[in-house]
Amino acid sequence: MLLYRSMNEQPMTLRDTAKGIAIRAGVLVVGGVVIGGWFTALLFKAASGLVKVLLGLFLLLVTGGLVTWEVKRVQRHLGGGPQPPQLTP
Repeated sequence: MLLYRSMNEQPMTLRDTAKGIAIRAGVLVVGGVVIGGWFTALLFKAASGLVKVLLGLFLLLVTGGLVTWEVKRVQRHLGGGPQPPQLTP
């Protein structure tokens, strides 16, 4: 199948072909950088949120452990906790 070309149209040169390829490659690179940057920023934001959640859980666990320890200490001090076995003569 023959493609229609006007008689006035010059055949493409190697320079025209290289220029077209360079323009397409440039557009793809710029698009890749923009989309890659957006995706990276999105991943950083998600990682930041995950770190905040994990830090919050860690602080909650530490605080819960300290509160439990203090409550048991106060219970032992007031005599409300379990008594150690005593030796009777």
